[in-house]
Amino acid sequence: MSLDRLFNPQSVGLVGASADAGKLSGMIVTFLHRSGFAGRVYPINPRYQEIGGWRCYASVEALPETVDVLVVAVPAAAALQVLDAAGQRGVKFAVLMTGGFGEGASGEQGEERLRQLKEICARTGLRVVGPNIVGMVNFRGNLALTFADWYGRDTGLRGGVTILTHSGSVGGLIFSSLQLNRIGVDYWVGTGNEATLEIADFIEHLSGDADLHTIVCFMEGVLDGRRFMQAAETARRAGKTIVVLKAGESADARRSTRAHTSKQSTDADIYAAAFRQLGIVQVFSLEELTYAVKLLAIGARRACANVGILSASGGSCSLISDHIIRAGLSLPELPVTTQQALAASIPDYGSRLNPVDLSADVVARREILVNVFATLANDTLIDAWLIFGRPIIDRYHADIRDFVRATGKLVLVSTGVPLSAEVEQALLEGHVAVLQNPDLCMRALGAVHRAGPLDPSHAADWSVYPCRSAAPQTLGPGAAEGLLARHRLQPGSGMAAFRVCVEQDKDFGPVLLVSAAGAGGGQGGGGQGGQRAVCILPASDEDLRAACAAIASDAPRDALLHACKVICRLYGSENEVAALAVHLSPDGAVCGAVISPVER
Repeated sequence: MSLDRLFNPQSVGLVGASADAGKLSGMIVTFLHRSGFAGRVYPINPRYQEIGGWRCYASVEALPETVDVLVVAVPAAAALQVLDAAGQRGVKFAVLMTGGFGEGASGEQGEERLRQLKEICARTGLRVVGPNIVGMVNFRGNLALTFADWYGRDTGLRGGVTILTHSGSVGGLIFSSLQLNRIGVDYWVGTGNEATLEIADFIEHLSGDADLHTIVCFMEGVLDGRRFMQAAETARRAGKTIVVLKAGESADARRSTRAHTSKQSTDADIYAAAFRQLGIVQVFSLEELTYAVKLLAIGARRACANVGILSASGGSCSLISDHIIRAGLSLPELPVTTQQALAASIPDYGSRLNPVDLSADVVARREILVNVFATLANDTLIDAWLIFGRPIIDRYHADIRDFVRATGKLVLVSTGVPLSAEVEQALLEGHVAVLQNPDLCMRALGAVHRAGPLDPSHAADWSVYPCRSAAPQTLGPGAAEGLLARHRLQPGSGMAAFRVCVEQDKDFGPVLLVSAAGAGGGQGGGGQGGQRAVCILPASDEDLRAACAAIASDAPRDALLHACKVICRLYGSENEVAALAVHLSPDGAVCGAVISPVER
């Protein structure tokens, strides 16, 4: 779907425009003026002759041309009439800021308005951004269609990042946080209740923008999980990284998302599986999101499992080591040959193991760091180096920058306190990420690592997958043994070890659920103690291995993986099995007892 006319219109209409800059509709006029938009602007309000130097019109019908984009900022009842007239006039896009379309306390009346809105769009071909949004901005194209006050604090930084958000407020916080951290934003889109255009549509369109590298999403759920996955796959093929901060992971949070955007998303582990299979970077706080985007801006989307620490503080080395392990990363000991080479530069009261404790002497002896860099230039074990300590970074930031330029290594610096603007800018220009909090730094690096390398060749078809289900039943011994034998699963007796089944998820369709012994296998709980793993179907061998690795089971890993493959193959080929409860015999052989057939 092309959204080019939405992002780059030649003409814009402003329904409900006001000359009062203190009103929200007046702020829209002010910001559009300030943005420097070069197209034609038509305020629409029968009470004015002109607003902001632009001639004002009484209605959509009175406009001298059919505008590319119509901004609607009038009450809900009037908005429906305006949108109907716009659709009949041939307007293709509307930015509907008005609320009252099923969210909050609008109730049945709001639901009816939403139904009417969708009917208008289906009948006329009008596509709506919103409703219930603060607007959208194309910073690169000098187009501000918003009343959000954060737009007035734009620093002018541009840097290949887009923000797509269900919440104007949270999206504004993300924008401000990125700007404060010197990350430029090119596009900002509030999607709100997503009457016709959803986040997936924007991901798909923006994937074709060669100057974008990162798409940031704040979401409360998806309208169509398969549509979202197809769009995310398009982005991956185009070399774009998607970073997601998702709300509504708990039952209490879903009360809020239902009131806000009418979304009640499925379980958190289902979404986590979808994100993992799509190579999406999932973060869990605004701060972690900001750090992840800063890492991506310096090219961190590559192998980063093995982390090395350089510091002048032994205590900091110990503390950061714990941060690394908690983030799911590794802190490998350096090879003996590397340690021996480092010993020539580091005093005996330092350490060459990893963490590398340079000792306090480095603050006064630059040659220690320079010689250590010379030794580490040829190291192939460590994927990312974290340099901690303000004295080292303040004094030797030029050496750090030169080390990165000469070796291409991924280097992060952390100080715990802010650096001067000059030092930070010099490091950023040298592709060194400056991240104050080392704990957040490692959590963000862990999130990027879990998403895997950005590999456009790793792609799947996420179009609608066959949806079948049947009530589980226990087959007789003969039928069970025959089925298992055909798939190299030898029957026997023993205690249950795990269960593999396919269930229909309301957001993503068919998913493979793997439960350890004693864990619940259905929707809504993630199993006892979280012992449930998920794959969205279809699943690759790599996806299945990742799911099996997440299960703490007494079952042999290869047996569990094999059972997953059997179920996927049978489900996908419309054969006779959708679920299999797998048992272990005393000698470790795999056997089956409960089988659930599918409906043909």
